[in-house]
Amino acid sequence: MKSPNYIFNILSITSLLGIISCNKPKDKKTTNIDAQKAVQDSSLIPESKISNKPSFDSNTVEDSLALKIKDFITSQYLKPEDLKIIDASARKFNLYQIDLNNDDKKEVFINFFTPYFCGSGGCTLVLLDSDLKLISKFTVTRTPITIDSKTENGWKVLWIQDGNDWKILTNKSGKYPSNPSMIKPTKEVPESNAVKIFDNNTSKTYSF
Repeated sequence: MKSPNYIFNILSITSLLGIISCNKPKDKKTTNIDAQKAVQDSSLIPESKISNKPSFDSNTVEDSLALKIKDFITSQYLKPEDLKIIDASARKFNLYQIDLNNDDKKEVFINFFTPYFCGSGGCTLVLLDSDLKLISKFTVTRTPITIDSKTENGWKVLWIQDGNDWKILTNKSGKYPSNPSMIKPTKEVPESNAVKIFDNNTSKTYSF
């Protein structure tokens, strides 16, 4: 029969070998394979899920400009009685900056897309110059607005699609037509690489 000391020594040696085995660094080859697999797995995750930041059209994002537009809306565009009856959930707008008359200054579209400003035929939009002075107000207008290289009277024409028909809004005397529904359809179509304004959910939403 083996002595207790002998059994104790065997157990001690076994425990020591176990600790050494646990602390032994992983084989470099195995570590590299694990790292490569992690990179491959992460590439399968959409960027939006990784960053948690929505992707907006850069022409629709400028917080300092949005504050100035908010002031325009509440102090010039809408009347106090209008503001009183507009629910907080309807006090929303999108903006879009684009140079329409090639003067190296960007005009600004404001899209009021909430139910208070919309009807069955479309919504209200406003076009301001670079100093936030009113150029045109559009009623019952459907978005997106399409803009290509075509110009009339020094201003880009605006293309509005109504069903399968296209309508062209031409600037005359510094203003565009206010009601696209009154414009006759055209057989022309915009260029394939035309800019689409307020298309889908690519615009940042601001409140006023």
